[in-house]
Amino acid sequence: MRWWRLLAVPVAALIVVGCGVGGGRDTSTNSTAAVVVPPATTMATAQAGGPLVGVIAGDTMAAELARLDPRTLRPLPGARLKLTGAWPLLAVAPDRSRAVLGSEAGDLTVIDLVHLRQLGVVKTDLPGAAIFGWGWVGRSRLLLINTSQQAATEVLAVDVSTRRVVRRQHVNGVVQGYARLPRGLALLVTPANEIGRARLVVSDADAGLRAVTLAEINAGFKQFDDTDGSGPRMEQAVPGIAADPAGRRVYVVPGDGPVAEVDPASLAVTYHRLGQSASAWQRLGRWWAPPAEAKIISGPSRTALWLGDGQLVVTGYDGSAKGHHREIPSGLELIDTRTWTVRQVDRRSSSAVLAAGRLLAFGTAFGTGPDGANQGYGLTLYGPGDRQPVHRFGAKQVGWIQVNGELAYIQLMDANLGNDEGFAVVDLRSGRLLHQGTGNLPELLVPNRA
Repeated sequence: MRWWRLLAVPVAALIVVGCGVGGGRDTSTNSTAAVVVPPATTMATAQAGGPLVGVIAGDTMAAELARLDPRTLRPLPGARLKLTGAWPLLAVAPDRSRAVLGSEAGDLTVIDLVHLRQLGVVKTDLPGAAIFGWGWVGRSRLLLINTSQQAATEVLAVDVSTRRVVRRQHVNGVVQGYARLPRGLALLVTPANEIGRARLVVSDADAGLRAVTLAEINAGFKQFDDTDGSGPRMEQAVPGIAADPAGRRVYVVPGDGPVAEVDPASLAVTYHRLGQSASAWQRLGRWWAPPAEAKIISGPSRTALWLGDGQLVVTGYDGSAKGHHREIPSGLELIDTRTWTVRQVDRRSSSAVLAAGRLLAFGTAFGTGPDGANQGYGLTLYGPGDRQPVHRFGAKQVGWIQVNGELAYIQLMDANLGNDEGFAVVDLRSGRLLHQGTGNLPELLVPNRA
């Protein structure tokens, strides 16, 4: 895998309150505080209209788009749309009326999800797998982030209705993360094959780009020559990036050091040092990952999201390879942007997402157990309000999760064998387990897929 494609994008999430899957009832969370989810993030905001469409294997084993039963994910009778070739799933419109799928040939196909038919093709030279992220700006304008080049990033503005590329702009450097803005995107860009000064690049709806250097934040990947035959050696520094829904502020949160607060309109940058020192768990994670002994991937990787009410959620992991490769969860932290203080909620999470008015945290520690064993931590539900956190799924690894309105679809895995152990469908309102299936969770075309 090429080093500039290593960033893991956080997945969507779920909540389980009823009976657990893959473990007994376990309400202990090792949490130090409850999370208050603000009223602005409610069940109503999680509603999504339109049919549930997913990718299934057809009679000839070719991929097909089909309508699915939202409770069981079984295909429903009716029309299907056959997909020939490789079609990475890309952008689904917020109202789920259309989707844009990429191909390795560089064509973007616009799909009518209501009637399951192709509307047309946008001709580009952009392989679908090279699209790092995307954002809808209005009903028909789509911004795409192209990472096919090792040392440069490209932003494309695509008019989905007329099926043409309006503009494409290049910026030197490698994108490591992005946040969606109401009228554009904010990209975190770093030097190529180097850990150096990060830049925030703001794109408008027409792919017009403006940039500011984040003088106090270093980020990127640095790959070393394999001189001793032990395998790739790499260091990373991947900050989290998040924006408030109104697009008035973008936050860049590194694994260590001050948080950058950027005004996208003026590109003014303010740095904030957090009011609480790092936890003992974080210090231990850094102690386990000395840069001089880095092999495989060493260093911090963070993700951030806007919780609301002035709070940021930060999760991630610290990579290490002292003896063998490890990924140690950095835990779930809340940053209060009004006081610039931080508190750790739990120490086991490496990912967190908002879904249906609740904050869901999950994680896996790789290589930290006896003989380098992995450890899954299931999933913990926080909120709404000051409700006591609830833990589910025991020591299973939550592989990936998709959310459709008030239903969550969860792929469960064995953390050490790496095999799928089936999936579960959960009602987010009651927490009731609606269905358990075997095998892989189908790819769903839902708007919250990043």
